[in-house]
Amino acid sequence: MQIKGKKTKSIKKHKTKRSRSKGDGFVFSIAGVHGVGKTTVYLLLQKKLIENKNILFMPERLRANPPVPFGSKDKNIAFRAELHYNQQMIKRNEIIKKFVTNHRERICISDRTPFTTIAYARALSLPKIDYSLINDTFTSVSWQKDHIIFLNAEPKTIMQRIYHRGSLDISREKWNEGDFEYLKRVLKKYEEIFIENKIEKNNRITRIWTENMTAEDVVNRIIEIIEQRTRLLLKKQIKVPVNQSKLTNWIPEI
Repeated sequence: MQIKGKKTKSIKKHKTKRSRSKGDGFVFSIAGVHGVGKTTVYLLLQKKLIENKNILFMPERLRANPPVPFGSKDKNIAFRAELHYNQQMIKRNEIIKKFVTNHRERICISDRTPFTTIAYARALSLPKIDYSLINDTFTSVSWQKDHIIFLNAEPKTIMQRIYHRGSLDISREKWNEGDFEYLKRVLKKYEEIFIENKIEKNNRITRIWTENMTAEDVVNRIIEIIEQRTRLLLKKQIKVPVNQSKLTNWIPEI
């Protein structure tokens, strides 16, 4: 899906630094809009591959509980949340670099890509001065190059998943995730960023359409993608029970 939109000048002016030498390991980021099921998939993938000591699983945040809710309609709160998220991504990047540098046999699998910070900052329509601060910080970092595994589905399907998990987590209401227009804006901003940074052109993204797929289906597909790109054998595929439920009935995303 290619969605055209206006390019943000700061992204165009300051090219994002991405690095990976031939002797380094690989970084795969499981990405997608909130509610699509990426964290559920990430946790299941971690459970299946936890015994592989050459794989580092990097959670979305190093700090379990964010100081302020993400996606708030209050611009001041939203700005503070994006600053915190950017900080967490930078700290993650330092850990990832140390793990994969000069270790070709190592793989890092992360929940979300650093581009998430910019996608949400744009979707939240932060004031120009606030967005510039976040973007300038982001573009000043030498990010370890990642391959993005982007999960997607019909927006209405994603909203159904959000409502399903939202009924189990009241705190999510503060995250503005029940706003359908906000969800569509985030999807659009992701696509803008992928185009601007030539992610598709440089073969740095693999898309998985999760409609009518089980969590295990998606995990098996991700394992295939990683093995194909790294030429490293991870683990045998997961056997899916005949009565396995579809993604709409997944466990709530953390």
